Amino acid sequence: MREERLERGVLGGERQGLSRGSEGTLYHQVLTELLGAIDSGGIEVGERLPSEADLVERYGVSRTTARRALDELRRQGMVRREPGRGTFLANPQLRSDLAYLYSFSDEIKRWGYTPGARLVSREVVEADERVSDRLSVEVGERVLYVRRLRLADGRPIFVCDSHLPISRFPELEAADYGSTSLHKLFEETTGRRVAKARQWILAASIPPDIASLLEVEPGTPVLKVERVALYENEVPVEEVVAFFHPERYQHYNELSSPLTSIVG
Repeated sequence: MREERLERGVLGGERQGLSRGSEGTLYHQVLTELLGAIDSGGIEVGERLPSEADLVERYGVSRTTARRALDELRRQGMVRREPGRGTFLANPQLRSDLAYLYSFSDEIKRWGYTPGARLVSREVVEADERVSDRLSVEVGERVLYVRRLRLADGRPIFVCDSHLPISRFPELEAADYGSTSLHKLFEETTGRRVAKARQWILAASIPPDIASLLEVEPGTPVLKVERVALYENEVPVEEVVAFFHPERYQHYNELSSPLTSIVG
């Protein structure tokens, strides 16, 4: 049934010509048709999209135009390309805009999903050298360790391990970490607001205990994010290490050239 539907075309039955005089380029019109088919469920997760040749035949556009439309879907993380097989609709990805500081819950909401959190573990531990350096506390000082599984529409998206300086903010020790936003929890509990963060993005091989929570195989390459959240006067309030599902999350940034150039 699925192959039969693909053969007759997920974008409709007969060849359609595009309007050369309408607003938007041919590329945008083809892209809009593809996005419409995806949004309507005409193309489902795991299904193959029309090939470049299919789009050329259907819309009477050049192969370059067809390729550009498919490349844009890949750039947005909506599809994956399998050499020799075609382009397939991928699992929806959340996208983080690196130019702004959002809580993880806010990022999930911005992309139209319902955020959720599951408390996996919580205990008071002694700060090691890394946590000591990141939170500006003494080595061996009591800190609260919290592991949470973050969800979007009930699907696992990432696991975050947080350390919180409870000697600096004792109110945090008894707080409810089953809530979705730790930034909001910090504001409600302490009356202070997270103002900025420092962040590191790394590639990592996922440990077995985290792999089971994200429902992927141990050792799978994943995105690892380390973040230190701070409130006014650069005071650290949270040190967090997060492992993201490889098919459900991406980081995004827009870069511009420097205003001045070097003349050699």
